[in-house]
Amino acid sequence: MKKWRLWVIGLFGTFCLAALLLTWYQRQQQNTRYLSAHTPTLFVHGWRGTAHSTDQMISAAEEAGAAKKVLTVTVTPQGKLIYSGYWRKNQRNPIIQVIFSNNRAGEVQYTRWLIKLMRDLKQRYQVAQVNLVGHSMGAYAVVAYALKVGNQAAYPRLHKLVAIAGPFDGIAGQKSATHPADGTTWTDRFHENRLMANGEPLIVHSEYLRLEHLRQNFPRQAKVLNIYGDLKDGTDSDKVVTLVSATSLRYLVAKRAASYQTQKVTGPNAEHSRLHQNNPVVDGALIAFLWGK
Repeated sequence: MKKWRLWVIGLFGTFCLAALLLTWYQRQQQNTRYLSAHTPTLFVHGWRGTAHSTDQMISAAEEAGAAKKVLTVTVTPQGKLIYSGYWRKNQRNPIIQVIFSNNRAGEVQYTRWLIKLMRDLKQRYQVAQVNLVGHSMGAYAVVAYALKVGNQAAYPRLHKLVAIAGPFDGIAGQKSATHPADGTTWTDRFHENRLMANGEPLIVHSEYLRLEHLRQNFPRQAKVLNIYGDLKDGTDSDKVVTLVSATSLRYLVAKRAASYQTQKVTGPNAEHSRLHQNNPVVDGALIAFLWGK
């Protein structure tokens, strides 16, 4: 009986040791494949977005062993910042998920809230540098933030920026409309606009003009990845954002950015709301750009 118990204990110990060795090996592989830094990456949703909008991209980064979500910051309609989670100064590749309770406030208000949040992160946690990821109006907001703040000392320095389906020069709507609070327009039209030789759109909508006035402020050290979709259905768009609107980002930042890359997604997975949901092309490009060696 004693021999049987000793055998079971020995077998259990062997399994435990094997599990520990496997965990150690996997961590070593991850450390070899991905950067090990303390720069937080903020994920920002778009119009009518929720936590669900960025959950999957965050999960993909975690499952790959590239990064780990540590904080969620909910911004109330009054601009109050509510933190949940636990911040560790030396956390490897931390992720912060940003959620706007008023998710129809529009891109200008999103930008104001981001500015407030960034300043608070610098004061509260002494965050010196950040990465930013935004989808749709969230993409517009992270770019607008970078252009407004530049490298001001009161805010973390921008290291990398990923824009996904950014409506930088308007949104293609069936009916012309303007957001009453911030002037966001649904006035873009399929096949109506084009980029000129210098990369500037021929038709400049109001939201693009706001950014264009600030283009000399973009931080020179920042690296940019612009991800956009083309359904290949004849609209030259992702159904919501035209190729012209999405790719007009180059004119705003490319001359000053440390680097500027693009990732075009085509076919059914290029639809506006599918670019950030279970999209292997987007997940792979985002993870490689932010944390790949």
